[in-house]
Amino acid sequence: MYLKSNAPEIKWIFANKAGNDFARSCDAYLLRTGTLTDPMFNAIQRSLRPIAAAVEVMGVSKVVDAFAHATEAGLKRPKMYLGDFLFKLAPKTGRNAGAIYVTEEGEYLGKIADGKFQSARDCTEAQKAAIVEVCADPEKAAKAFGQETGRCSCCGRELTDPVSIANSIGPICAANYFGG
Repeated sequence: MYLKSNAPEIKWIFANKAGNDFARSCDAYLLRTGTLTDPMFNAIQRSLRPIAAAVEVMGVSKVVDAFAHATEAGLKRPKMYLGDFLFKLAPKTGRNAGAIYVTEEGEYLGKIADGKFQSARDCTEAQKAAIVEVCADPEKAAKAFGQETGRCSCCGRELTDPVSIANSIGPICAANYFGG
């Protein structure tokens, strides 16, 4: 497949050929023939997809603030059920320390890091929109979860106290995550 010199695929080859055997072989083939094979092109396209999918989406500061409140309150493994999603703090050790992972039914959809949501390759546009929506007002989303399920969106316990049921969130979790 013939590509223009400024094509993203060519840029990927040049950016990665120093430390990537596949990129080096693509570069050698490109220099020899002036083109790429369809399988080479498709493989590079797959490599580019996660980069395109990791488009940063703003508007997650309220979720970050809620997790900051929770960790300041002494919670070691804070998590929140917002909408159909589970938000949980990444381990303190590792390359994503401080990030907030977002999953749906156990499927990883992305992470909140550096104040932005970075979607995974398999995160659909509908999921991304729903995540951004619950991130815009996590307290409202937490209460909606409590109303729909009868469980606290933070700890997952059943809401049994009349005040907790009325507020759709337990008083301890409301204080830990939202300051009141």
